[in-house]
Amino acid sequence: MNSARWRLVSPHLDQVLDLPGEERHGYLAALASDDPTLAADLELLLGEERALRDEQYLEHDAQDLLAEPYLVGQTFGAYALVRSLGAGGMGSVWLARRNDGRFEGMVAIKFLSAALLGDAGASRFRREGMILARLKHPHIAQLIDAGVSEAGQPYLVLEYVEGEPIDRWCDERALDARSRVRLFLDVLDAVAHAHANLVVHRDLKPSNVMVSKEGRVKLLDFGIAKLLAEGDAGAGAPTQLTRDAGRAFTPAFAAPEQVTGECVTTATDVYALGALLYLLLAGRHPTGSPGASPVNLLRGILETEPDRLSGAVHDPRLRRELRGDLEIIVAKALKKCPGERYASVTALAEDLRRYLAEEPILARPDSLAYRTRKFVRRHARSLAAAALALFALAAIVTFYGTRLAGERDRVRHEAQKATQVSAFLSDLLSHADPYAAGEGE
Repeated sequence: MNSARWRLVSPHLDQVLDLPGEERHGYLAALASDDPTLAADLELLLGEERALRDEQYLEHDAQDLLAEPYLVGQTFGAYALVRSLGAGGMGSVWLARRNDGRFEGMVAIKFLSAALLGDAGASRFRREGMILARLKHPHIAQLIDAGVSEAGQPYLVLEYVEGEPIDRWCDERALDARSRVRLFLDVLDAVAHAHANLVVHRDLKPSNVMVSKEGRVKLLDFGIAKLLAEGDAGAGAPTQLTRDAGRAFTPAFAAPEQVTGECVTTATDVYALGALLYLLLAGRHPTGSPGASPVNLLRGILETEPDRLSGAVHDPRLRRELRGDLEIIVAKALKKCPGERYASVTALAEDLRRYLAEEPILARPDSLAYRTRKFVRRHARSLAAAALALFALAAIVTFYGTRLAGERDRVRHEAQKATQVSAFLSDLLSHADPYAAGEGE
């Protein structure tokens, strides 16, 4: 099996090895109906695996094999292996300690599958490692070194990050949607930095976005990153190594163009970030139900429009929170056509910041009613205070107006009484005239 074929089969092999017997048969049957050749290759590899188990070459699974005691202590460059941290189709990751006496420190060493090296050779691998090492950002795990062992095994020496995947970190702390968005902005800042340095990550997923106990985001694993330039076939052209690794991706977070083998650009990362944000907010993948086979998952990526973000949750309060701007932002990032997504990670971040600030987002059609609602939400406290002040003023005016009206009525009544008294006295005096009385005698 050549390297190109291995890169196609490897994700399915990782998936099927984790399944029990009955589910494994169902997976293979579904794959055979969709791609008989791919299913046959997978059956061949599983047959070899069973044969090795029968011969007791493998008494444990692949993860246990990678943790064999004889690997502990082996040195690669200035680093000695301590213990296994994990493994997958791309290779394995080990915790290692620097042992050259210059300083003490722990690192993570990622051993890439030899199939990903292709015909490009060790020198090109080292060169690309040096280019990736220029990514210096507080939210990116630093690539310290890259090399190829004497046995031809390529490896990357990375900053060791002790933490949890971002989705698990958020769930364990029961963060609300706005807090998750704020944390996600750090991820966007890191990816934007990589893009500014002509590097596309193209394998963004929860396990590659770690969060420390202190809440600090660290983006990992640029091992299959695509370099957009640097003196190969011309501006924007990928290097041979990244072309050789072109089919390496994680199915659940692959963009449609990755699945079909088309050109990978910064828009590919925008799609993966949209899928990751959907997962963080809704608690599930946008295009597949939990436990879906990679075949159905990839078919969903290519053919199925994701459910509306608010429709993917059952909690009424959360549904209201996700409805509107947030689901519009996520839907734009998840467009099937790269040209319909956000033009950049920075543009995606800008709309999320607008959402947090209760400002109109750029992905939504403008209208007076929409801007008015946003203005009211953004200035809710000020408007409430103004309304309270207006109410108080109205109450004061009403109180004094009523009092003045009463006083006016009293004065008018007193004036009427005075007029009546004056008329009475005038009439009385006129009847008491002494001369009028004398004439009568």
